Amino acid sequence: MRSGAVSPWSELEHNLETSSHQVDFHIHPNISSSFDTMGWFSWSSNSNQSSDGGRIAPDRTSRQKCWEARDTFFTCLDNNDIIDSVKDDKEARKKCGKEIADFEANCATAWVKYFKEKRVMEYNRDKTIERIKKEDAATVQDLKSQGWTAR
Repeated sequence: MRSGAVSPWSELEHNLETSSHQVDFHIHPNISSSFDTMGWFSWSSNSNQSSDGGRIAPDRTSRQKCWEARDTFFTCLDNNDIIDSVKDDKEARKKCGKEIADFEANCATAWVKYFKEKRVMEYNRDKTIERIKKEDAATVQDLKSQGWTAR
């Protein structure tokens, strides 16, 4: 792209920064579109942009703050017997309001979504492993009662 030329993405980012609800953008003079941002674009802020307009990756300190906020939030969820903070969002916000606010303030939106989904996936994985181990132990006991011995 020529120096000084404005890319369609620059216009889109500008529109996202200036409007929190409705965004109109034009990629080509004959093509335009409109959509509702609904807070999906955590990158719409200039706070994490370099001087050339690119995104700056979170540094070690920022990541550490995010992980600490996540761990504090998940501890609160554990203390209140809440596994899925997406499905049980109202209850999670009611019982862990400060913790979820810190978590969402210290982590990128995509990270928040990822960590919440990963928590549920890991819980389900651990429960499945636990169930399989119990079933295997029962099978071994049954085989031993039938006279089977390990080699």
